[in-house]
Amino acid sequence: MKITLLALVNALALPTLTIAQVGINTSNPQAAFHVDAAKDNPTTGSPSVLQQANDFVVTGTGNIGIGTTVPTDKLDVSSGNVRIRNINSNIGVGGNDRVVVADANGVLKTINFTDYSLFHARLTASQSLTTLSITTLLFSTPLATSPFYSYNTSTGILTFNQPGNYLITLQASFSNAAAGTQLLLGVRPVPDANYLGRGSHYNATATSGTVGELMNYTIMLVIPTAGYQIRFTAAPNQNCTVLATETGSTGSGNVTNVTIQKI
Repeated sequence: MKITLLALVNALALPTLTIAQVGINTSNPQAAFHVDAAKDNPTTGSPSVLQQANDFVVTGTGNIGIGTTVPTDKLDVSSGNVRIRNINSNIGVGGNDRVVVADANGVLKTINFTDYSLFHARLTASQSLTTLSITTLLFSTPLATSPFYSYNTSTGILTFNQPGNYLITLQASFSNAAAGTQLLLGVRPVPDANYLGRGSHYNATATSGTVGELMNYTIMLVIPTAGYQIRFTAAPNQNCTVLATETGSTGSGNVTNVTIQKI
């Protein structure tokens, strides 16, 4: 009978040993492997956030926590910096390699930086311009954009969703313009005020038809706050047309567009 009881006790104890948690400097491990570096954790219950700050754990699912006993990712660092002392000298390949960023929760992700920061849109249709009047250029749905920008195709208003420095390049083609027409492209704030940037072009001879006077300019804007709004404008000293597409004997293509790059 004694032998039978001893065998039963050993059988019941074996699962306990198999699933036991290992604690170093703590008798109250919170994970499969738990190191309490400062020996400041309580003997029962969960350690506080401050007490966890010096802890290292490995969970049963293979998650590693540094400064936290409940890691939610394969490597979860509660606070502090990550450093590589002897980082390799490999050079990234543009167009193939990706940029590592952290989201609002600190989770590392990769992005294609060029695509992420770029805005590009083309004029929806040719627009008639009236003498000495400032016309908002209406671009179609952007071909490239990111969370940095919001564009209203009905009003022509672009909203910056993040402050920073932005390079803006405007290009346009004007036609049906009499000789001596001065054409002006501009960037204006919303609500309306003085130009943030402007470039002008003068045509000595009259232009007509589907090929016009091509002009472009680039400016850098310092956007102070998220939610800042601008519009792109065209203004002539004589009536003319800003073309969305030029059509000639060698083919057709877009000519009026805007490109923005956060730098």
